[in-house]
Order: sequence, then C-alpha cells, then structure tokens
Amino acid sequence: MKQFPPLAILAGLATVVLGLPLGLYALLTRGRRRTMREIRAAAAGRGWNYRLRRWQGNPTAFRIDGQTRAGLAWILTSGNTAGYDRGWSVQLTLRFPTLAGEPDFAVSPRSAPLGQLLPDLQEMSTGLSAFDAGYRVLVSQRRFSQPPVDAALATRILQWPADAITPHSVLAWRDPIDLQLQVRLPAPPNWATIAYAVALAEDLSGRLPPPLVPAVPPGFYSRLFGRIRS
Repeated sequence: MKQFPPLAILAGLATVVLGLPLGLYALLTRGRRRTMREIRAAAAGRGWNYRLRRWQGNPTAFRIDGQTRAGLAWILTSGNTAGYDRGWSVQLTLRFPTLAGEPDFAVSPRSAPLGQLLPDLQEMSTGLSAFDAGYRVLVSQRRFSQPPVDAALATRILQWPADAITPHSVLAWRDPIDLQLQVRLPAPPNWATIAYAVALAEDLSGRLPPPLVPAVPPGFYSRLFGRIRS
C-alpha cells in the first residue's frame, strides 16, 4: 500500500475540516451577498456613498450617505439591534442631522414608550383608522395645525411594496440630535426596502416646520431617547 507523508495527510484533513464549513457558509450567504452588491450598485447609481460598518461584526451592516432631491443631507444605517426583540432583528435608521431641534413631533406604535417620554405633545389623528389603531402621531399644537402624517402617508407607512421587507414597526421623531425615521425589520433590508424608506423619510421631512433651537441641553435628550434609539 502506498504510504502518504504525514504533512500531506494533515493538509488533507485541514482541507476537509475547514473547507466544508467555509463552503457551506458561502452557499448559505450567496443570496445575501448578491443583495449587498445590488444595494451598493443602486446607491452608487443615485450618487450616494455606500460603505460597510465592519466594526459591528455583522457582514450585512452598512451605511449610506445621501441627500434628498432638494439637497438635504441624510445618513442611513442598517445593522444589529441592541438586544433580543420580538418580531424584529434589524434596525434601519435614516437621520437628518440638519433638521434637529426642539421635540415637536413623533410617530410610534401605541405599545412603544415614546408617548410617555413626550408629555407636552398631543395626539393628532391621521384620519386612517387602521393606522390610528396601531400608531399614534404626537405633535406640538403650537407648531402644527394639520397632522404631518395624513391618511395618504399613513397608508404608505402601513403598506410596503411586495418586493420590500415588511417592517415590524416604524418610528419617527425630532429631537436636538436629528430628525429620525427608524424602521424595525425582521430581516436585513434589500434595495426595495431602502428606496421605499428613503422616499418616506423625504416626504415626511418636507411636511415638518423648520426646527426650533431646543431650550434644554442636547445631552438631556440623548439620555431621554436612549431607550428608543436602541
């Protein structure tokens, strides 16, 4: 019987032990890697800057810097949630830093604690009963005479395209750090999800009055909204 050198045997074993899991990983993540390439190409096609967020240790975490049609800059991030949340595992966040200001607006599910954090804001109906049953829109009455989320926009928040990832929930608010739209997803987003979220955020940003300089230090709101931002 032909004798094989010990080094050749070890190399063969290493190939089997390491190659099998690596091959399975490549096979199982092939679809996600294709989606990431599609996101990068589509973002570049719109003149947006796409880059991976490698510090998260999540190969699907990324950041996109872009701007609205009117030239308003925004930052979109997608990545891990801070904990183990029922019904969602990915947080897609779109921020408008230049629209930061005094808290005068918020949208959240009725089960979220956001309304409890903003006692000075009053609820305003959107006119869409299906939305108002699950969400609340809170506004400063001295700044809003009409709801920033009407029935048409409420319908768009509830009904996402068939080729997008349907969110678990959607939140939005303004504070001294930024104007933010947060989309909580059960899986990493595809391009259809990103494009739809950007369109929603752009529409929403155009419905709000110009920001007011907050009367309290931004650090206070950083702590206050920490529970929602996680």
